[in-house]
Amino acid sequence: MLNKKEFDEVLRRAEVRATKGPLRLAARRSATRTPRLGLIVGKRCLRRAVDRNRAKRVIRESFRHAPDLPTFDIVVRVAVTGAEVSRDVVDELFAALVDAAKRRGLGDVG
Repeated sequence: MLNKKEFDEVLRRAEVRATKGPLRLAARRSATRTPRLGLIVGKRCLRRAVDRNRAKRVIRESFRHAPDLPTFDIVVRVAVTGAEVSRDVVDELFAALVDAAKRRGLGDVG
């Protein structure tokens, strides 16, 4: 996801929301055939650019390796100031998304 309109649409009309540690996730069914990821990592939460870039890298890597993600537009936001973003927390967040989508019968979850 690249533009503000797409981000706003997901955040406003999310069908699934999840929280794990410092991360907040909002997701909504997508018209595309593959899941798409959007990241929000602000300076208020992680002051140094290296920390923001590392957080984004960890989230993107976990997204790539997440099995069975439904075809959703997903926005992940770092919402806690100075928080450490670990691969384990991100993996749990994507697992929570898959579980919530299965429970609600949304999307094509594998």
